[in-house]
Amino acid sequence: MADLTRAPEFARRRLDLPIGRSRHAVRIARIHSIFVRYLRHLIIFGCAFAVSALGVIIFFDPFRHPSRDLSLNEVGVQGSVVTLQSPKTKGYRDDGEPFELEGVSGTQDILNPHIVNLVGVDAKIGLDDATTAKITAQSGVYDSSQNVVWLRTNVRIKNDMSGYDMRLRSATLDLDSSALVTEEPVTVLMDDGSTISADRMDISDSGHKILFEGQVNSTIVVGGASSGASSSGAAQ
Repeated sequence: MADLTRAPEFARRRLDLPIGRSRHAVRIARIHSIFVRYLRHLIIFGCAFAVSALGVIIFFDPFRHPSRDLSLNEVGVQGSVVTLQSPKTKGYRDDGEPFELEGVSGTQDILNPHIVNLVGVDAKIGLDDATTAKITAQSGVYDSSQNVVWLRTNVRIKNDMSGYDMRLRSATLDLDSSALVTEEPVTVLMDDGSTISADRMDISDSGHKILFEGQVNSTIVVGGASSGASSSGAAQ
């Protein structure tokens, strides 16, 4: 074995290692490797998230329907819950009249994609007498598979041209047929001052048939004078 202590001076200088620089270079290389590894994971995660979000929007769109238009301002995903900002859908009823349904916001679980919980419901139903009924509610639940919305809290149905304003606690609205049913008390206010109140109400035949049930009270204004009536059972 060679004795390095007896090697020429130039050979010893050639074998001397720059310890400080070597350690610094190793440290930089290690940091670079860690950075590259985390960056690679971040890219993979970002791509997977983008694909998943796109899949949610495409395949779990709660308002998707071949004959209707959809507009959304924003979509957020948290776990299995999709948050929709200003969701809106529109289409045509069975009789060819248009309808629109929108909300201030909405949430939907992708595990049950047909059901949407809406906040700030605002719907417009076109009627065959060329008038439009505007329906609002504090909240609602929309089922896109049946095109039915359950309205909850401060429900209001207003038709300015026909001159009526209905106040309800809750109601079930079929957007295809425009049929509406409530099992809770309802009050109807007319522009001429007439009023009708009842325990339940059923609207059918595209709004041509209105059935009041339970304890029905009415005040009819005729020629500036009003007359009241009260009955139990059904009135239409």
